[in-house]
Amino acid sequence: MRSDYGLYGVAIICLIIAVVFGAGAVQGYSPTEPIGITVIVIFLLLGIIAAVVGYSARPKAIMPTPQPIPAPETPPTPPPAVHVEEKVEEAPAAPPPAVEEVTAAPEPSPAPPTPVPEEPGKVEAIEEKPVRRRRRKKTA
Repeated sequence: MRSDYGLYGVAIICLIIAVVFGAGAVQGYSPTEPIGITVIVIFLLLGIIAAVVGYSARPKAIMPTPQPIPAPETPPTPPPAVHVEEKVEEAPAAPPPAVEEVTAAPEPSPAPPTPVPEEPGKVEAIEEKPVRRRRRKKTA
């Protein structure tokens, strides 16, 4: 049994005894005599002290400690890609077959584009597509 329940019981009994003696319900006892007042004060003090000690001895409500939130883990950055050029030995190539040269008539060069006059204050906005990067799947 918890100790605070016993102390509450003692406090109730002491307070009841003080009320009984204070009401003069005990035969042959006068609450007006100095010894009678002393008994009432002693039982009142004992009851109050027992109630206060019982209240302070009760178990406190235990709050669960919150678990710390783990910081989000960022995947490790891969090392920069290193390009290694491999030297491949090629077999000696056979001489290319003879090509007949065909001369074609020269094509007329295209006319230079005519400049388009721009309206002042009108600037074309260049839209850039956002770069999308794919994440690698974690392998266990």
